Amino acid sequence: MMLANTNTFLKRSKSKSKLFHKATPSQIASSHANDDSVADSQPAAPPRQSLSRRASIVMRNATNDFHLDDEDFPTTSSDETTGGEVVAAYPDLNSSELRTVGDPARLGFSVEENEKIVQVLCDFESGFSLMLDRIKQNMASCKEVAMFLKKRAGVEEEYGRSMMKLSQNILQSKSDDGKRGTYAEAWKHTMCLHEHVGEIRLKFASRIADIAEEVSTLHKNTERSRKQLKESGYKHWRVVHESENALEKAKSKYESCSEDWERAILNREQVIEGGSTMMMPQNSKGGLAKSISNLHLWKTATSSTNPAKVQKLEDDARTRAALANESYKQQLAVTNNLRTQYFQTHLPRLIRQLVETNEECDHTLKTHLVTYANELEQSITQEALTVRPMEPVKIDLLQAVEKINNSTDFEQYMVSCFANANQQLQKSEYQYSPYSMSPEALNLAHPKPVFGVDLTVVTEREAAPVPVVVVKCIQAVERYGLRTQGLYRVSAAHHNVQRLRSLLDKDVEKVNLDEWNEEINVVASALKLYFRELPDSLFPKSMYHAFIDAARHDAENTRLMHIHELVNQLSDAHYNTLGALVGHLFNVQQLEGENRMGIQNLAIVWAPTLMDSPGEVDPMELRLQSKVVETVLANYTRIFDVESF
Repeated sequence: MMLANTNTFLKRSKSKSKLFHKATPSQIASSHANDDSVADSQPAAPPRQSLSRRASIVMRNATNDFHLDDEDFPTTSSDETTGGEVVAAYPDLNSSELRTVGDPARLGFSVEENEKIVQVLCDFESGFSLMLDRIKQNMASCKEVAMFLKKRAGVEEEYGRSMMKLSQNILQSKSDDGKRGTYAEAWKHTMCLHEHVGEIRLKFASRIADIAEEVSTLHKNTERSRKQLKESGYKHWRVVHESENALEKAKSKYESCSEDWERAILNREQVIEGGSTMMMPQNSKGGLAKSISNLHLWKTATSSTNPAKVQKLEDDARTRAALANESYKQQLAVTNNLRTQYFQTHLPRLIRQLVETNEECDHTLKTHLVTYANELEQSITQEALTVRPMEPVKIDLLQAVEKINNSTDFEQYMVSCFANANQQLQKSEYQYSPYSMSPEALNLAHPKPVFGVDLTVVTEREAAPVPVVVVKCIQAVERYGLRTQGLYRVSAAHHNVQRLRSLLDKDVEKVNLDEWNEEINVVASALKLYFRELPDSLFPKSMYHAFIDAARHDAENTRLMHIHELVNQLSDAHYNTLGALVGHLFNVQQLEGENRMGIQNLAIVWAPTLMDSPGEVDPMELRLQSKVVETVLANYTRIFDVESF
């Protein structure tokens, strides 16, 4: 995420960097006088007004992503653990056993030993990967145990259910057709014992199924913890790696600009002393590529004997060298700070959490296996005690069979009883069944208008950066009308525009503007009507005077810089919609030879629609409105991130 945010920041701030003024000679001398304190200096924070709006947001998000505190690795409470919630999984354990399970000191190593292990792993090149591989082995073991216990639970459950079903079926069949008396009692006792054995197996199956689920949960929690720690570790390392790459680039640029300045200084002195041609200085570090890149500058410098021109070239080279030097120092401080944070804070913390996760998984898995062994032993013991109980008052299976008296049973054969079964009465209430309305009727009953609705409301309702009506109209005009002469200047028939507006207000998603390809001016007029009826114009009323004041500057670069700053202050809905519309008008003016709509014509046509004065409009401001739209349109690629639109 941070890499993507950084790329976006560079794109949006690249255009503004072209507007900065050159450094003065005094600033250059001060900058080079501080070269020896590069490693100790901190990068100066750029002025807030020199950053674009999106750059500020990206830098804030990148900072939040980099400084991982308690939110990245939530601490576990006394009732749960990161390995698999051991305490919650064993409600039957007593307090001493719970303390043993939850005490980190009892998970394998003491606190001092853990710290020594963390220190060794931090000093080891592959310490982070080693712990990840160890936890991966633990996860494989958990998966294997969970699979065995799950299948064993299935086998036991199938056996128990089959035993209970068989016993119950036999008992039910004997109640109708079998012998009565002592035989029936002995046989019933036998079937009840078998049914009880089935119940024991079902309970055992349920317990080991719970253990399997807990081991599976342990596997999932360990896998999730490992994934989070792995991603966090790699993210921190990527930040350091990217900063080191940026440092190399800044250093190369600084050396290149310093070489250019050196050549300019030597050439100036040569011209002042004798005016003869100077040989191009060689530098073993630059190589062929750097020499070729500076060949044009060297030829320009050495081909002129005009002292003023040579002095100007030297001043320009000194300015570039000063800027590169300052950038290099700032990047060096940032890189050293990141490396210090990584090796002294983030890496030990991540490895410590990996060690704790590994030890927790080791101990929890062992605890589950001990529990399984106890459950198996108890199940076998209970089954044996069911067949041959230890209490004298209970009858075992052999004694029950030996008590069968066939003579008595024959005497009781003549008596039988039958029971009548009553059908159960249905007392459940009827459920309410609501009427399902058709989509067409639902749209008519609950319309979603777009004309005259605030941009922010429409974009939030549609969950889109730009309203659908704007996107559809722009796509239709670019598909069928870019070569139409007088596009956006020639108005369409009013009743046709109102008819299209009514369709868009009912359900903009279902309107097919391809059907209006023969009346493309109607689509263009509807688009202008949409912006004209906005409650707050695309250039907000609250910023109207600020845009007008920015347009008063005669210097093009100054005017562009102020308007660019104001555009970046727009809300997301206004900013994204303005970018989409200006990008469309930029495509229109590229075909000026056919549609007769250049930048000035488009600015004159669109300015009153896009800018609405909060008060009474001064006639002199109409020209300034057009100047604002013209500046934004002419500098579309410098103000907006073209790839985003």
